[in-house]
Amino acid sequence: MHTYEHILVPVDFTRITDAIITRANELANYYSARLTLLNVLEDISLGNVAFGGTQKLGMSQEMKQKQTVMATDKLRKLATDLGVPINAALETIHTSGKPSEAIIQFVKDKGIDRLSSATAAKKRAGLHGLHGGSYPQGRAL
Repeated sequence: MHTYEHILVPVDFTRITDAIITRANELANYYSARLTLLNVLEDISLGNVAFGGTQKLGMSQEMKQKQTVMATDKLRKLATDLGVPINAALETIHTSGKPSEAIIQFVKDKGIDRLSSATAAKKRAGLHGLHGGSYPQGRAL
C-alpha cells in the first residue's frame, strides 16, 4: 500500500474548500503525513483573458506583503475553524503567471506526493468534483 508523506491543498476559498481540507486532513492523520494549505496570489490581469488580455499589472512589494499577510491570516482562521492541526504548514505565494503553474512548481519544489483539489469540470460540481492524486501519476491539476 502506498503511503503519503506530504499532502498539499491549494486553497482558493471557494465553497468546496472546506470539504477538501477536511478530507485532506483525514488523510494526513491516517498516513501521519504533513499537510500544507497553499494560497496563490496573482497579479491583476489587464483585460479579459478570453479576449487576449493576458498582461498582468505588477504590484509593489508593499502591496504584495499586505496581500500575503491578509491571505495567511485567512488561511490560519480557516485551518483553525476546520480543526487542522497547528503544525500544518500555511503557505502563501505570489505569481505573475498562472496559479496552476505556480502550484505545479510548488509541488516539484517541496516534494509533495499528494495534491487534493477540486476540478473545474462543469459536469463534476460539488463533491463530485473532488480531485485527489499523486503528482507522479499525472493527476496534479
